[in-house]
Amino acid sequence: MRNCLPPVPSDLLDRRATESVVRHRLRSLSLYLRSRHRCALSLAALLALLWGSASALAQSQPGKPPSEEELQASLEMARSTVGDHSASSKSGARKFDLQALWSMAQGRFPGIIAARQTVDSARHARNEQIFLRLPSADFSGFLSWSPNVKCKDTGEIGADGKPLALGGPDHCVETNIAQTLNTSTIQNYLPFYGALVQLNLRITQPLYTFGKLTAAWDLGQTGLDIASAQSDGVRLDHQLNLLRAYFGLKSARAALDTVKEGHEQVTKWVKQMDIDLEAGKGSASEIDLMRLKVAESQIELILIDLERTIGSTLAALRYLVQDNTVDVDEDDLALWNEENHPLDYYLEAALRSRPELRVLRATGQGAQLYKKLRIAELLPNFGLIVNFGYGYAGGVQDPNHGFMSRLNYLGAGVGLGMNWSLDVGPRIARLQRAISDVNVFESRKRELLGGGALEIERAYNDVREAKRRLKTAEVAERRARGWLQGIKQSIDVGTAEGRDMNDALRTYFEQHIAVLRAINDTNVACGALRRVSGLEVIPK
Repeated sequence: MRNCLPPVPSDLLDRRATESVVRHRLRSLSLYLRSRHRCALSLAALLALLWGSASALAQSQPGKPPSEEELQASLEMARSTVGDHSASSKSGARKFDLQALWSMAQGRFPGIIAARQTVDSARHARNEQIFLRLPSADFSGFLSWSPNVKCKDTGEIGADGKPLALGGPDHCVETNIAQTLNTSTIQNYLPFYGALVQLNLRITQPLYTFGKLTAAWDLGQTGLDIASAQSDGVRLDHQLNLLRAYFGLKSARAALDTVKEGHEQVTKWVKQMDIDLEAGKGSASEIDLMRLKVAESQIELILIDLERTIGSTLAALRYLVQDNTVDVDEDDLALWNEENHPLDYYLEAALRSRPELRVLRATGQGAQLYKKLRIAELLPNFGLIVNFGYGYAGGVQDPNHGFMSRLNYLGAGVGLGMNWSLDVGPRIARLQRAISDVNVFESRKRELLGGGALEIERAYNDVREAKRRLKTAEVAERRARGWLQGIKQSIDVGTAEGRDMNDALRTYFEQHIAVLRAINDTNVACGALRRVSGLEVIPK
């Protein structure tokens, strides 16, 4: 058999064109940056849509109802989030402080886990670019029946002791069934002259692509940076939501205890006034009694609202922790992590570590890299190609001419290959679009940076305002407490009656609840300030 090398393929390095994937990712990220609203639940839904669609399509069919196993699994998942969330449910629950609750939540909450998995996916996508620099191999095989080709002899004997065959169409003829037709054997109807086997291996090593491979790696790293920043944003959003649930539950329970105390006092005075009226004692009238009873009913309505608030807040807390048995600790509600830094501290922290700004910077770098990739697309790719080929036809007599054999061959070769796409028009248009995207991004960058600064300033002012409200509420509470104590002393010495306690008691409880609300608002405002600054909302 003769040496016969298959022709060099024209599709050198075509499979390495990964820029379409990168373009799609950058476009999605640019859409993400156009919104200044941050919502952990919406981000989790977006990730589920982007990364879960493939598995959903693979495991389901259009219009196919879920199986019984799927329904039961979904039902169990739903049951894990419901339970007894009433105000009295804390007796058998496990109690934790805020740091402990966060430690549990970050390893359980699906949104946080999905965000980390997205980072892993982006890391794998980046690592794929490593293999673009390594040799690639393509193998193909073909098996069929062999034609029957006979060649005239030259009259000479070759080195193998067999007659040499003449080459060319005049001396080599492919037989057919009609030429050998007879009725004696089945071979006439199912002629078989041997197998036709063809095996080909091509190895391609990129040598120079004018920066395409480097740009692909850098774009993969940019995608990883963006995914990491988005994951941090999901984590910080969850911390803030957990902080709100934690202190909201504490403040609601503290308010419930206060209102219960007031309800007990009013109920006690209603009974005493009723007894005094029946006995004809004191100066209280039926109108005074009805006024106290109305106040008693109003307090009962407040108790119902507080119990409902506690139940919903506890349910939210347990959902955020993904544990239906947890509860907050029984420490008194107090200022948790007071922020006393100047405004510049938070502005600098945001520029360093705020996830949204990190996404902004990474997306800007990605836009520049994408433009670089489009420029490189206008230039060719060079590579080293190694070919191995083997062909064998059992029914074909090898002619005495190597270039005449297309079925019997054994060869190998190495050479330089070039691939240069000449569709310049569309490529120039894509380059112009990439340049326009860079310009648009630079304009949007200024807007987003300014909006981020205003958001930080607003959160900073919210903290200051919450602290001022807290101080004012504390002063009002002290004055109301003094008023109430004065009324109690007057009642003890006989200069005042129980009916005089109505306004004083109501004012004191209102101001005490106002203090509780102000403490909660201050804690939440401090957490929100740390969130927009890119700082850990729940520090270790």
